[in-house]
Amino acid sequence: MMRKIWFLLVLSLLPLSVMASNQQLYHLKLLAVQEYDNNTYKGSDADIYLELREGSGRVFLDTFPLTKMDTQISTRFAKEIACNHFNLNCNKYDFIFTIKAKSNIIGGPSAGAAIAALTTIAVLDLNYDEDITITGTINSGGIVGPVGGVKEKLEAASEINLKKVMVSKGSTKLKKINPALFNNTNTTDVDLNETTISNYTEEIDLKKYAEENLSLDLIEVMNLDEVVLHLTEVDLNQKDVAIEENPQYNEIMKGLKELLCSRGEKISEELKKENIQINETVAENIELKKSYAENSTKNNDFYSAASYCFGINILLRDQYYSQKKAGISDMKNLFLTLSRKVNSLEKNIDGKEIETISDLQALIIVKERLADVKEQIKRFNEILVSEDNETKSEMDKEEMYYLLSYAEERYFSAISWMQFFSMDGRKLILNKEVLHNLCLQKITEAEERYQYASIFIGELNTKSIREKLDDAKNAYGEDENELCLVKAIQAKGDSNAILSSMGLTEESFTEFLDGKIEAVKRVIAENSAEGMFPILGYSYFQYASSLKEQEKYSALIYLEYALEMSDLGIYFPEENTYLEVSEKKVLNERWFFVLQGFAVGVILTLLLFVIKKSWFRKPPKLKYLEKD
Repeated sequence: MMRKIWFLLVLSLLPLSVMASNQQLYHLKLLAVQEYDNNTYKGSDADIYLELREGSGRVFLDTFPLTKMDTQISTRFAKEIACNHFNLNCNKYDFIFTIKAKSNIIGGPSAGAAIAALTTIAVLDLNYDEDITITGTINSGGIVGPVGGVKEKLEAASEINLKKVMVSKGSTKLKKINPALFNNTNTTDVDLNETTISNYTEEIDLKKYAEENLSLDLIEVMNLDEVVLHLTEVDLNQKDVAIEENPQYNEIMKGLKELLCSRGEKISEELKKENIQINETVAENIELKKSYAENSTKNNDFYSAASYCFGINILLRDQYYSQKKAGISDMKNLFLTLSRKVNSLEKNIDGKEIETISDLQALIIVKERLADVKEQIKRFNEILVSEDNETKSEMDKEEMYYLLSYAEERYFSAISWMQFFSMDGRKLILNKEVLHNLCLQKITEAEERYQYASIFIGELNTKSIREKLDDAKNAYGEDENELCLVKAIQAKGDSNAILSSMGLTEESFTEFLDGKIEAVKRVIAENSAEGMFPILGYSYFQYASSLKEQEKYSALIYLEYALEMSDLGIYFPEENTYLEVSEKKVLNERWFFVLQGFAVGVILTLLLFVIKKSWFRKPPKLKYLEKD
């Protein structure tokens, strides 16, 4: 009888065990690059799996073989990008990622776009094509960034019979040195500088190479929307967006612009009273900036107008000190006064209560400007002690005049931005612990992109990025979280600008900028609608738009800054209205709980049956009597 009961118990548990063993795994192929001892590279494939379990949004990663710790950080970031980008309810699941590779792989955070796409597919339970993959980083705003080793990765994709590979915009052109060209040249007589090396460089059209040699379709994509569309044929988020003007921001920024521009007029009046003649070249530069400021004002782009006026003020102030031949002692006193003002303002803002994204960004701006002033003071003191004061060269003095002019105007700008502490916005948890963790996250993201950029163009050409990263780390160590954030964001933005512009032709650069502008507009619009208007992100966006025609690369850098500054809300999640999961997933979960309830009922019934039988069982007959 007991055997029958146990047999029934096992049978009743089978539905649960089957359901557990059949937990759905979502899978995509990854493309990687392996490095060999002779400094050669070969494409390799890997597999990434994702399993969802009931949870609270945590991310777990298992890799075979083991990878660096930054892979865990990249995975978490990519998952958050997807959840935020498509407004997914990711807080109800834990995400269990598994990456299986044939050997140790290199290539930086190149699985980011694939992880973000797989996250979207799993949460929404979308049908998708596993013969398609993506190799690229994922950035704020869901922008797909470039990766290295694309040719080798395409060859690996062909070997495993994939039919389509997606890469970031501009990644289909490969420039490399052709050794055959050197073989036909007497290289001993050639100075191998940057110019001559370019003469031996050939460009490979990877799209053509993939089609003709690998029977592979190579597709350029701009953002996560396009990646998901190619994988699933489902268009989740392609819609026109428009930024609603924030009246409060416009009013404050207009006032700030008027402060800076009227300050320039006052400095001009001082120059006239002192009969100081402005250098002709400087005068032309001033007039050009004035015309830019006027045009920006007409377009209600008050930040750009303020920026141009700020530049004018520095030029005018520099002309004043230069023409007046200000003495060393006078400059020492002015710098000393400025230093005292900075210290006083720092004490004032340290007591500010930060509750909104606008508060946070206002504090970031003010602290960045004050740190810049302190840097100019430091540089002045370095020049001061380099040699005797009376024997300073004219070049040293000219630099001192500019340092003083820049520092004074930067301090005035910091004071002007204090007005933004009065802006309204949704209140968030922005305590020191939260900001400290956010700062570390941004440093990690920036470090990844910097390492990647330095591989392409060398550490010498990324020196300024390294300095910003070091500044961010120093600020992190001193609990200067706001300064840490802005430096890390700038380092990441500079790296992204380098990486994303590589391979772009002159013709495609404008199209690429337009795509970036649309991404920024969308992020700003979504955050604004949620009561988190990014004053600095929006300001950078406007400035980038004004630079688009005359300084395309500078515009790209400010768009990268704008993306990062506009999407800070991703790190402060709150309850929201989520994009719903498919009916298929809902039904699967319902059937699971129905079967689970049925199995539990059977088990309880059998247990009651066993207990009942034991209560009414007759006592056994004794076969032996106990002995004394």
